[in-house]
Amino acid sequence: MDITSVVTSKGQMTLPAPIRKALKIGTLHRRVRFEMCKDGSAKIFPMADALGLKGVFADHSKPYDLEERKKAWAAVTKRLVPQKRK
Repeated sequence: MDITSVVTSKGQMTLPAPIRKALKIGTLHRRVRFEMCKDGSAKIFPMADALGLKGVFADHSKPYDLEERKKAWAAVTKRLVPQKRK
């Protein structure tokens, strides 16, 4: 897939819709992370946001268990935030 976008004088650009769709990135205030590669190219990764974590800790029927919550948080962030490749 070869898609282009224009960079404005302010350094802004529109992320084309097919790219947003492929990365499952919404349009309103969503953050992305850029990673520069040694060959001069760049990679883009969607980042986890508070809306994506909605309902993760919604079970209030059990007493609060800090260790259980830490494990749940680690599982969610591992799934939503890509790890750096070596």
